[in-house]
Amino acid sequence: MKIEIAIAYLSTASVILPFGLAIYQLKYLRNNLRLILFLLAFSLLADVISYFLSRSAISTIWIANPYLLIQFSLLMMIYFIELQRPRFMIFIALAYIIYFIVSTFFIYGVFNFNTHANSIAGLILVGLSIYYLYHLLKELQVDNIAKVPMFWITFAVLCYYGGTLALFLVNNLMADNYPDSHRMLWIFHNICNILKNILLAIGLWQNYRNLKQPL
Repeated sequence: MKIEIAIAYLSTASVILPFGLAIYQLKYLRNNLRLILFLLAFSLLADVISYFLSRSAISTIWIANPYLLIQFSLLMMIYFIELQRPRFMIFIALAYIIYFIVSTFFIYGVFNFNTHANSIAGLILVGLSIYYLYHLLKELQVDNIAKVPMFWITFAVLCYYGGTLALFLVNNLMADNYPDSHRMLWIFHNICNILKNILLAIGLWQNYRNLKQPL
């Protein structure tokens, strides 16, 4: 088996761990962690559909674009709740969603990867994650920050969106001019996705531990 295929399978399977942890403690999940469950469910569904489409040699780009919009929207909702509903986030989210829809349908097309919109999503979420970490450290009310589930979830966001930001920016350029680079770009993407799911699993595990030993 080629290494890129093995990593792609591992990336797909990696969502099962945090998804299983979320399902196991479903009735104890707070609102923001319930949104993580929805995010994981959409991720698993998108991966399964993409797997069967790729086996039939059918493009999966039309799945990637809406999935990334859903992921962005859910993460924005999570930080909106955690940061006590700041108004600026509503403006940013609405402006981005409008831009995404317009650029997807009228500039890139549904069947082409919307690199600019996804790069902008990366910049927004990386900036928001850093802002949240600052807020968390400033308002810290526990002795051990590693026991806070959102600490790990925020690093999951930073890992995925920070790591893939450059990938989204250069994806179309590299694929058109250097066909062999596509393989390495998506190996890197899948590695970032694996790390994201591991960090989400740690965050959900910390939530489970906190149920038995409150912060």
